Amino acid sequence: MFDGFQWHVKPGTRTALVGPNGSGKTTLFQIATGKAKPDAGNISKSKGTIISLFQQIPDFDPEQTILETALEENKLYKNYSNRVHEIHKLMDSTDPSSEAFEKLLNDQSEVEDFANEHDLHNLEVRAKKILTGLGFTVESMEKQVNSFSPGYQHRLGLAIALLNKHNLLLLDEPTNHLDDSAKEWLAEYLVNQNAAFVLVTHDPDFLNKTTNSITEINSKGVFEFQGSLEDFFEAKNEIHERLSKQFVKEETYLKSRLDWVERFRAKATKARAAQSVLKRLEKREKLERPEDSFWNQKPEYVFKYEEASKIAFRIIDGSYTYKGKTELIFSNANMEFNNGEKVALVGPNGAGKSTFLRSVAKIHSFTHGETMYGPRTKLGYFSQTHTEDLDPEKNLLQAVIASFPFLSDVEARSLLGHFAFGGDSVFKQVKSLSGGEQSRLRLAMLVHKPTNCLLLDEPTNHLDIVVRDALRRALIEYKGAVLVISHDPEFLSGLCDKTFQLSGGTLHDLNCSFEDYLKYHKEEENTEISKLASSQNKDAGVQTKSAKNQVKNKIKSLEKEIPEIEKKIDLLEKNKKDKEDLLADPNFYKNRSYQTELDSYNEIKNEIASLTGRWENVHIELETLKEQVNS
Repeated sequence: MFDGFQWHVKPGTRTALVGPNGSGKTTLFQIATGKAKPDAGNISKSKGTIISLFQQIPDFDPEQTILETALEENKLYKNYSNRVHEIHKLMDSTDPSSEAFEKLLNDQSEVEDFANEHDLHNLEVRAKKILTGLGFTVESMEKQVNSFSPGYQHRLGLAIALLNKHNLLLLDEPTNHLDDSAKEWLAEYLVNQNAAFVLVTHDPDFLNKTTNSITEINSKGVFEFQGSLEDFFEAKNEIHERLSKQFVKEETYLKSRLDWVERFRAKATKARAAQSVLKRLEKREKLERPEDSFWNQKPEYVFKYEEASKIAFRIIDGSYTYKGKTELIFSNANMEFNNGEKVALVGPNGAGKSTFLRSVAKIHSFTHGETMYGPRTKLGYFSQTHTEDLDPEKNLLQAVIASFPFLSDVEARSLLGHFAFGGDSVFKQVKSLSGGEQSRLRLAMLVHKPTNCLLLDEPTNHLDIVVRDALRRALIEYKGAVLVISHDPEFLSGLCDKTFQLSGGTLHDLNCSFEDYLKYHKEEENTEISKLASSQNKDAGVQTKSAKNQVKNKIKSLEKEIPEIEKKIDLLEKNKKDKEDLLADPNFYKNRSYQTELDSYNEIKNEIASLTGRWENVHIELETLKEQVNS
């Protein structure tokens, strides 16, 4: 993968790391953070460099709440929390008059100094702010991780990476699973924060908003370019054109000189001169033929299509409830899906789009309602979860043959080669593949499967730009029906001639193309998301005059609360200063009441932290409500 690789990431770097799927972007991040070790060479970091990494597929304790996970995954907070717990446990079994107890008090003071130095008492406030920006409501932060979709667990991982202390941020596909509002928040966050960052993303718009340079990866190192992605492509094409001309010129020159040598080497009068020319040509530096730029490649995929009946499937009054729960994810969903239709399924994250698609794909069953399929309907399903349909222990060749046992090794290799898996790469284990490579493998298997109705859940996640564009062209040419969920507007535009929206538990036929949805309906959906975030118990829709008055009253109440909180904090800060002066006196610890005073001091600090958190939350709620009134 790498051989003599070199790259220096400088302070202030804001770059996009680009390259084909499988070129080593994820591996490079793992090497930089010590999660993987190179076979040779060194990784050096300047003193004080602290790296925070976000990876494509995070893994968390499913039983913890979202907020607990965000805090516990913070390394500094975890160290602080564990040490405090250990000290309190020892205090319970230690004589308060002993020297050991006095040492524990000193330890406790040092631990609190550590917490103050790293602002850990305000960590919860910062966590809530980041989680809110990424689409979590205050109520949802108290729910267990296992109650959330993979998309929201992805957001949690991203929040943890942003929350961990760092001055270099490595972000591997952060925009996967993010809706437009979360993307906009993240873009603004990255632009306004001070840390250097390296970003891997296949979202051109997000890339151009957040970075000022492009870094292309190869086995020897990187090609660094200042400018936008479009400028980078243009520069690459110019370089390729210049190298191609140099190569042709050199080849023409060599041919002419070799022709001259061949013509005169047999003549006694010219033999010595011919031999001299030949030696000079052999010493001449060889120019390699420049490879075609990866970015200009246009692979062609053709889905296997089987003739179908007119109707692919029909859903009548479909409803779904998770096992053991009563709350409906959606209800009374109706959809008639005809052969040849290309439909985008849109709606806010968490509305149940993936659940609906999985129910249509027969992975789940609708809790209520009727499902009918055409007599010749053959479904093909692409899940957004990699591990769902791949055996991690198999290699690529085994995975393909397990799905298509009638394929020979040669035929399976040919299929994989069409998706850029050539040579020995077919023997790589599935579990060692990057997210993009796993998506390519699953795409290869879907392309080869005879179908006439494709159900695609975020198919462009992890795919590089070249493969994404090839997939889009293949779907446009596909004769069958396509129902697709995607947060990539560029991918859906020109592909989907119909749009269904799943929102607030209801499925709506918007009777428009995806382009018209962006023009006429997208703003309505964003408004609804905003309302749901700010008032979790209200139904989507336009606010009534009465509801707006309630919001205005709430705004007045919050505006009144802010100066009251600030007044309390000022008073507590004065008390805290008095206590600190007292604690600074060595004679203080000779007084038997020192433990009471110390407890009082810690209570004041905790109350200040709590009030500061409330002050932050009031401001966030106030901003949201004001936007709601003005919308």
